Amino acid sequence: MKNPALRQEKRYEPAPVIPLKQEGSLLEWLESNNRIIYREEKEEKVILLPASEDEEISELIDGEDDDFDADLDDDLDDDEDLI
Repeated sequence: MKNPALRQEKRYEPAPVIPLKQEGSLLEWLESNNRIIYREEKEEKVILLPASEDEEISELIDGEDDDFDADLDDDLDDDEDLI
């Protein structure tokens, strides 16, 4: 079978460099073949909260963390005894 794309080279000789075809970039090829789909620009939506909701959220964030479970800390100490 004759295939002009295949050729035989010596095993221990460096392979010849394949010349580049200067047809254009990949982007140009995609555009010329109608294979490129441009992304649609999405408008960023900014949600503005009313002042009352903003204050409620800041109160939750600034609140004290009294929910710490002391038993959880004791459980961690028990795990060290197992090692």
